[in-house]
Amino acid sequence: MSGFKTRLAQTTFLVLLGASGAQAGGFQRGTADTDVLYEAAPFSTRLGFTYVNPARGFERVNGVSGDFGDYTGTYQIPSAALKLGNDTVACVGNYTETFAAEADYSSLPGGAQPAGFPGGSRVRDLEFDSDEISGTCRVSYSRDGMRFSLLGGVFGEDFNFNGTSLAARNLGPTLPGALQGALASFGGQLLLPVALTADTSQGFSAGYRIGAAFEMPEIALRAQVLYRSEVEHDDITGTGTLVASNNAFVQLADGRQLSIPQAAAFLAQRGINVPPALISALPTGGTVLANNLPASLNTATSPQSLYINAQTGIAEGTLLLASFRWTDWSTNRAVVTTVAGNSTVSPYYWDDGYTATIGIGRAFNENVSGSISLGYDSGVSTGAETTYTDLYTLSGGLALKNNDWAELRVGGLIGYWTDGEQRRTSGAVFDADVGNDWVYAANVSLKLSF
Repeated sequence: MSGFKTRLAQTTFLVLLGASGAQAGGFQRGTADTDVLYEAAPFSTRLGFTYVNPARGFERVNGVSGDFGDYTGTYQIPSAALKLGNDTVACVGNYTETFAAEADYSSLPGGAQPAGFPGGSRVRDLEFDSDEISGTCRVSYSRDGMRFSLLGGVFGEDFNFNGTSLAARNLGPTLPGALQGALASFGGQLLLPVALTADTSQGFSAGYRIGAAFEMPEIALRAQVLYRSEVEHDDITGTGTLVASNNAFVQLADGRQLSIPQAAAFLAQRGINVPPALISALPTGGTVLANNLPASLNTATSPQSLYINAQTGIAEGTLLLASFRWTDWSTNRAVVTTVAGNSTVSPYYWDDGYTATIGIGRAFNENVSGSISLGYDSGVSTGAETTYTDLYTLSGGLALKNNDWAELRVGGLIGYWTDGEQRRTSGAVFDADVGNDWVYAANVSLKLSF
């Protein structure tokens, strides 16, 4: 059995390390690498990098079909782990990006999401991220070829958000009374397109992990359950900036939009003179109207989750791999950004997320192992937004080990996103549909053991 055990040890958990970032629903990115806690060497470190391309775009917006481009952006997930210990006690320190999102709606008509109500602000882009620094320890007891372990640890997680919304400011009240009356007689408004940007953050908040594991090394059996607590970020503050996103214009009652020179000529034809000094005093595109405005975000919750993974030898050099994750995404209702008393709402109203994978790992020889896995994510979208629908994935990886202290892992993932819809009747800001889309991911990691 010694050769069987040796080859299985190389095969352990080769499922793509970054797959959870592309297949966890919601804003999930990376997870702390606790697998190194089971390494036999007293010292182990693993550095990883994952690239994900979630290509998702609208097919219809408010009933109008078109090619609106992808509003999701590619992203990267870095990770680092450092483990010290032995068979009885071991601890690992981790860094990773746990939760994040990025959306750019500038390719939609008007350069942003449709307004939620007449004259309302429209989200052009938003981005946030959370970094996690953690420490997790394992305490084990071995008997009769079995090992029982308790796991526990703490982590700190920060939160950073920035986003830009577009709106139109009515400059009519700043005009002389005669001009205000003239515009009103034609049902006109003097409008200035503006962009309101918020840049907010909160420092590290604490959470914890707790779990247990059971192992039978003789058959490469390991089963682990790990719970991660939720973290509430309830003091997300910063500053906002108001900028003229374009030149001012006049909008008439019939919907026509006139540039300022056109509007001045329109009024001159009707015997109304617009002073040149007034025209030159109007803000132009790019003018900063205000900065260092007070900005804040409503409470953001990193959800609690329960992760179960298992492996067992089923033949010489062959492992059966499986995992299951539950994430409490139903705590995420909406993001409310407030700058100088003006609020923008991005609704979510998600369901809880369930993710499962099953796969096979195989040691081809003493130096090369591989795996292939199928995955399913239940999706969390309920109709208030439609990004995270059901997802089916195929992932694979290779481990290359040329000695007892170095191992290189590479992997890839392809995912199939099902279509979906969002509707105002379900809490959405606007009606939209997405088609069947694809997700791609690649991962590389290097482990050193001494």
